[in-house]
Amino acid sequence: MIRTSQTFSLISFLVLVLAMAMGPAYADNGMTVSLPEPAKSDKGDSKDDSALTTRPKFLTGAARWYPADLKPGKWEWVLLNTGEWLKGTIDAIRDDEMEFDSDKFDKVTLKMKDVVETHSSRVDTFVFTNQRVFVGVGRITKDKVIIQSESGLVTLPRTQFISLAVGDRNELNLWSGNVNAGVSASSGNTDQVTANIQASLKRRGAFLRLDTNYYGNLGKSDGVTNIDNQQLLFEADLFIRDRLFLIPAVFEYYTDTFANIKLRVRPGAGIGYQLARRSTLEWQITGVAQYQRVEYESTFDQSPLSESFAATLASHARWDITDDITFTGNYSVTIPTTQSSKPDQQGIFKLEVDITQYVTLNTTLNWTRIGDPTEQADGSTPEPNDISLSVGLGLVF
Repeated sequence: MIRTSQTFSLISFLVLVLAMAMGPAYADNGMTVSLPEPAKSDKGDSKDDSALTTRPKFLTGAARWYPADLKPGKWEWVLLNTGEWLKGTIDAIRDDEMEFDSDKFDKVTLKMKDVVETHSSRVDTFVFTNQRVFVGVGRITKDKVIIQSESGLVTLPRTQFISLAVGDRNELNLWSGNVNAGVSASSGNTDQVTANIQASLKRRGAFLRLDTNYYGNLGKSDGVTNIDNQQLLFEADLFIRDRLFLIPAVFEYYTDTFANIKLRVRPGAGIGYQLARRSTLEWQITGVAQYQRVEYESTFDQSPLSESFAATLASHARWDITDDITFTGNYSVTIPTTQSSKPDQQGIFKLEVDITQYVTLNTTLNWTRIGDPTEQADGSTPEPNDISLSVGLGLVF
């Protein structure tokens, strides 16, 4: 009996241990750890999900695009090749550069080779090769430009895209300019004060460009004026091909008291061609036929008035050394038709450093050569070369 009881007790103990070991596998579901099951949908849940996933609808205007997980707004969006999205407004696209205005970074210049994609809900003017212009809401992709215009959807290769102007050809957005001023003074054995002013006003349209530039220098030594010259240059360019343009009007006004030039005017017309048009380099050459009229301050044995025709060849280059440093160079040679006159030459070279969005530091070298200086009434002849170097601050608008 004892052995039977002990045997029964041992068997009961083993059964209990085995039951405890197998218990979790047969336990109630509420005691297990398992993956959550998909939530059962009902009308209330379905309504909430759609409210979270459906974008809001706009009653007026084009549908506004925005990156995933970001709220819609009035902004334009630009995707860079780094994978970064920029939010702001596109002010213009030209010369393979985009002018972009951001609340955070203010105005920045982006190279189009770094722009992968753009999205906008605004009406703009798009210019393509072969004198094609489209107005509408556009989107730029890696290899296409897609425009929703009044006449329908237009899709063109991005390689044919030239420029973008904000709005429906808003004239005010096509203009820009700057004013530079520099002053230097010295005292002691000689009291010298020199002032330099430069100004420019430019229009950049789809096919018509206007350039106006002014240069003025005034200096006094011991109260006596020893520098006094001014120059005004105007040129209108009308593109008839992607890089070929006519110059229907060009005009120069020049005066330099100490070069014995009371007044010189040169109206004319010509033709030009863009040799390079990239984001960092712009280079063009022009040829112009002009009428030249020169009035002299005084003469010794010749007429105080000279008239002739002339031909001017010029080269203009702009090089963006960095995002904040720009070099521009202009060289021109004017050849009069009169056999006795030698060519006039001029070179203007400018280095500009951006300090802020609207303020720049400028260094300008202006070299002017009068090919055949006219003898003055007192028998003296002015030097043919005149060189000025100025440093000053500029205001961009």
